Amino acid sequence: MNLKESFRYQSFIDNLMNSAAYSIQAREHSLKIVKTHNRNAANPEAENITEDVVCPDIFYPNDEVIDFMKFLVIEKERLSTAIGNAKKSIDFDLDAAIETNQQRQRMASAIKTMLRYTPSNKTEIGKDYKFNAEGNQTAYFYNVDVSTTEAFNRAESKATMKSIIAEADEISTKIDSAMINTVVNYTPPYDVNDSFDDVMAEYTGK
Repeated sequence: MNLKESFRYQSFIDNLMNSAAYSIQAREHSLKIVKTHNRNAANPEAENITEDVVCPDIFYPNDEVIDFMKFLVIEKERLSTAIGNAKKSIDFDLDAAIETNQQRQRMASAIKTMLRYTPSNKTEIGKDYKFNAEGNQTAYFYNVDVSTTEAFNRAESKATMKSIIAEADEISTKIDSAMINTVVNYTPPYDVNDSFDDVMAEYTGK
């Protein structure tokens, strides 16, 4: 598999682990409930009955799921080690390139939003108070001229945005190429499209 597929498989293993953890944490999967109906104490002619309360959903026993979880931990380590070794064959730091490119894209997006703000002039109505001839306080209204100007260098900011986008696109191409062409020495035990039930059935041989 290549790096792109290996990252997807890492997520697949994580999802399997989440499903397994959810299964063993379910109270109805963790405890057996037995109800003893002491009917004879109230009715000498009746027999006592022991009832095993069956969980309504179908699930794998916790011991089997825990064993599977141990297997997943080993597989995650194997895959992560294989990915680490594969990354060493790349002529640049893939993780650093991905993280840095995310910052470039964030920066370009922020500048793009900033460039949407444009200067304008408008008039608002202001309100104040004064005393009239009778000594009473009265309100009066007046015009407020509001002028907005750019608090940044538009030409320079636009040029920076274009440069950052071009650089991000170039690095993205390198990243995509590495993700597709870098081989990861790992054989997946299950199909990445299998469900938790599919994998558990295969693992337990059921």
